[in-house]
Amino acid sequence: MPFLSDRKVWAQGVPVTVKVGAYEFPPYVDDSGGGVTQDLLNLFNAAQNERRFQLVRTAPQRRYEDLEQGRFDMIAFESRAWGWQDRAVDVTRPFLHDAEVFVARAAPGIDQRYFDDLSGKTILGRLGYHYAFAGFDADPKVLEQRYRTRVTVTHEGNVRSVAAGRADLAIVTRSFLTRLLQREPGLAGQLLISERTDQVYEHTILTRRGGPVAAAWLNSLLDRLTEDGQLDSLWRRSGILT
Repeated sequence: MPFLSDRKVWAQGVPVTVKVGAYEFPPYVDDSGGGVTQDLLNLFNAAQNERRFQLVRTAPQRRYEDLEQGRFDMIAFESRAWGWQDRAVDVTRPFLHDAEVFVARAAPGIDQRYFDDLSGKTILGRLGYHYAFAGFDADPKVLEQRYRTRVTVTHEGNVRSVAAGRADLAIVTRSFLTRLLQREPGLAGQLLISERTDQVYEHTILTRRGGPVAAAWLNSLLDRLTEDGQLDSLWRRSGILT
C-alpha cells in the first residue's frame, strides 16, 4: 500500500507512523530494546505531532534487508560507511560523535604502547559490526582468519573476558565502556583502555528512500532539539557526555 502524503494524513489529524530499526548497540540500544535510541524517539515524539516514531527490533547483520524491504523506515546512530554505501538510503547530518576503543587486561609492564601493534593479539568484537582496523569488513570468517578477531553477541561479556585473561583485547564503544565503569568502578582497575581509537563515530540517521520521513525533515527536527538544548541534555543524562 503506498504511503499517504503528509498533507493528506495531517489534514485527517492522523500522524504518520515511522518505524525505527534498532539492534543491540549499547548504550544506544540495550538487550531489552531500551536505551538512548528510545530516549531520542521520545524527544522526537514530544517535539512535534506530524509523525509518530516507533521502535522495531532488528539484528545488526539483518538490518540492511529489513530497511530495504520496508520492515522499518529509518535507523539512528548509524553511518553510511557501515555497509550502506550501495543501498537506497539518505543520510542526515551528523548529530553526535562517539568512538571505539580497545581494552586490555591491566598488568605490570603493559602501557599504551601495547595498542600500537595489533598483530598477533586476539581481539573480541561484536557480530555484525564494522571495524576500521579490519577495513570495515564484517564477515566473521574474514575477521577471524585475517585479523584474529572473534565476534560475539555481548560487549560486556567481551570486556569481562579480557579482564579474566581469555583474550588480549576487546573493542567497544567508548560511551558503553564509560557507563559500564560508572556502574562497576571496581572493574576499572582491571583494565587498560586505549587512548588510540579504532574509529570516531559521526552518528547520523539513515532513511529509506520513498519512506514516510525524509532526511531533510529530520535535520530540521535535530536542529531544533540542538538549539533548545534537549539533545545535549539527553547525551549528558545518558552518560555519553560528561
